[in-house]
Amino acid sequence: MIGFIFLLYAIMMGWLILAKKPEREVEINAAHEPVSLIVVYRNEKNNLERLIKGVESQSIDKAKLELILVNDHSTDGSFELIQELVKLSSLTLRHLYLEGEFGKKAGVCLGVQQASHELILCTDADCDLPPNWAITMIRPFVNKEVQMVLGAVRLSGSSGWFKKLQKIEFSTLMAITLLTCRRERAILSNGANYAFSKGAFEESEAYTNNLKINTGDDVFLLHALKRKFDKSCIVFSEKESSVVDTPAKTSYTSFFEQRIRWASKSKNYKDRDTVKLGTIIFAANLSILWVFTGTLLQLYSLKFLIGCFMFKWVLDLLLVQQLPFFLRPLSMVKWTFILSILYPLYSVGIALLSLFYRPQWKGRKI
Repeated sequence: MIGFIFLLYAIMMGWLILAKKPEREVEINAAHEPVSLIVVYRNEKNNLERLIKGVESQSIDKAKLELILVNDHSTDGSFELIQELVKLSSLTLRHLYLEGEFGKKAGVCLGVQQASHELILCTDADCDLPPNWAITMIRPFVNKEVQMVLGAVRLSGSSGWFKKLQKIEFSTLMAITLLTCRRERAILSNGANYAFSKGAFEESEAYTNNLKINTGDDVFLLHALKRKFDKSCIVFSEKESSVVDTPAKTSYTSFFEQRIRWASKSKNYKDRDTVKLGTIIFAANLSILWVFTGTLLQLYSLKFLIGCFMFKWVLDLLLVQQLPFFLRPLSMVKWTFILSILYPLYSVGIALLSLFYRPQWKGRKI
């Protein structure tokens, strides 16, 4: 059984690693479609001024850019701060407040309803945006078949082993996001950086059965678009100018709360590609734990354990190496090796915790 699981894992990883890069990408044009940028925020007082400056610094034609800020019941004075910043900004800026609903999906829905433009761009309030970010993210919509564009997210902060391990894990997620897009089987997205067509969003009814799940605005939309349209409607922007930076977690508590939030929504996934790949990845990590336990009980030899571990580690390392150089973390070999030791226990533990533990997000139970 162990051998069969690792065979499936090797086939899956080979399928991803050998995915071909798109032959060409559309270049930036002087003319572009107008876009509405939606940012749903909660208790982001320390980040909002920097966010607005980041939007103001965008190279995109400001006459065709609308910024929509949606306040998700902030309690730290964020709403009042924005009211003041609006007066000082030259942007077309709309400030909305969630009334009877909560969560990012509800905020995105409100923003889309109020948006003036067909193209919608989303990011988070704590992200740093490069100057060509907006125009690079909407570039693929020149192809009318494209309904959603996924952008890369990079963790900032390099000091300390904890942040370095986060970067390696995050790079693995980015690699899976990119490579499944190349295969036209997208399964992951990151809510800090994605764009979509307003018409496709409304037509897909992405949040009809999951609006009460306070997380997953990005992935549930991706899955809905795959069901409604051709799978090639979702693409990944592989340009460095489309990468946004977000801070790595500074505490173990916030890190594990975030990862449990991510895992908790997976039980509601109905997308076949996501379920299949997720099951194989989980089974491979569980197998490593099983062999480790069996080795302690002298059911397996130490040589067999080392062989299983090295087999999986090499495949994981090759996966991360498919990322563009600007998304690859430093000292990949060293840190992927360390992460591979910890990851089976961590990933299986998170999956089990997500079944019954309700994590917090900014003072609110998810």
